[in-house]
Amino acid sequence: MASRPAPFHIAPVIAVTDLDRARSFYEDQLGLEGSPAPGGGWVLAGDHGTVLNLLPDVADAGSASWPVATIRVDDVHATVRTLRERGVSFLGPDDLPFDLDDDLVSVGQDGLAVAWMRDPDGSVLTVFSS
Repeated sequence: MASRPAPFHIAPVIAVTDLDRARSFYEDQLGLEGSPAPGGGWVLAGDHGTVLNLLPDVADAGSASWPVATIRVDDVHATVRTLRERGVSFLGPDDLPFDLDDDLVSVGQDGLAVAWMRDPDGSVLTVFSS
């Protein structure tokens, strides 16, 4: 069996067209803390040492139809309500092939509760708890 390399720190890179607009969403609405990254990008810190990188000035940002990042939370319903108070919109039954409750959370996936949203460029993000 081959030896494993040193542990990796893996983080998603989300393409954005307008860094200031994206920062407003990720920092002000989602509540992440950001700082400049090498090369002109932006790095956002989450809990437990996780990070998310924003790559600015990408013309086709938001073109992925699947979630580009998922955020694990203790209580997805409470998180959805808090984020909605901050102006975040969540995808609804016309957008998703899942049954959703009144908070637009899917709870019919073997104990997994998931809600979907889009960032300002249209990239899909999820929040979930299990």
